Amino acid sequence: MKQFTKILSLGILFLFVCTLHLSAQKCKFDYNKKDPITDEPTKGNTFIISTNAGGFTAAPVCKMGFNRKGDTYHLGMVITYRLSTREFIQKGDPIIFKLSNGEVVTVYSLDEYSPVAQANQGVIFSMYNGRYGIDAATIQKLADSPPTFVRMNIGSMVFEKEIAAKNGKEISQAAACILQ
Repeated sequence: MKQFTKILSLGILFLFVCTLHLSAQKCKFDYNKKDPITDEPTKGNTFIISTNAGGFTAAPVCKMGFNRKGDTYHLGMVITYRLSTREFIQKGDPIIFKLSNGEVVTVYSLDEYSPVAQANQGVIFSMYNGRYGIDAATIQKLADSPPTFVRMNIGSMVFEKEIAAKNGKEISQAAACILQ
């Protein structure tokens, strides 16, 4: 009987440790270092919004990421279209996220950003790289409730995309990690 109790106790302990390990959040950053001048910690992570579907004219690829330097945050966005466009991201252009709890979160571009055009095997690509202001409270909302939809203005163009549940969870995890 004592042997059975010991084995049962070890089994329960093993399950408990496995559960803790699986529920622990692992944060991965694209970079995580200290600024050599200010000694402030800087880190950032990225996540995928769209790989090839949604948007307008041609299916764009869209990635975003949270960045932190000390207590200052911003949201970075890279979107690539398979076409030549002259539209600009205007200062104050929004990115709007609808969260799974029904709340809407909006962030605004920090400056004006122009596209960079490149040609590759006869195809022209226009790439935008923008930065958007975001605070810790807004990031916390994204961490607490995964986004399900995103809408972004680029000049007169509008990019809209439903966010898959898996990608929404990745965004929430990236948000939680950048706050640590």
